[in-house]
Amino acid sequence: MSSFINAPVANVGTAETTIFAAGAGVKAILIGCNLANKTGGILPISIWVRRSGGDFFVVRNKRVGNGENEEIMKGNKLVLGAGDALMASSADDNAFDVIASILTGVA
Repeated sequence: MSSFINAPVANVGTAETTIFAAGAGVKAILIGCNLANKTGGILPISIWVRRSGGDFFVVRNKRVGNGENEEIMKGNKLVLGAGDALMASSADDNAFDVIASILTGVA
């Protein structure tokens, strides 16, 4: 059965952080992804899909202003296959909050 979820992650920083991981046999659709810069500076953030074949960037080094947010999907959709993981990292520790909106359990 399909269901909508939010996958919120606080304090994304320099370490690679998993935002959402599709389990074995599970497909999902990323329908939104909001990035909020919590710092006093303009910082880059990268969001990518990690799968067995490698890493594939959704945005790379997207610069977001201090105290601003950015919606990176802007009406686009992205299918996450079984075993795929949505990842994030930034140039500074504890810099971003990320909320991904996902439809899980799709066929």
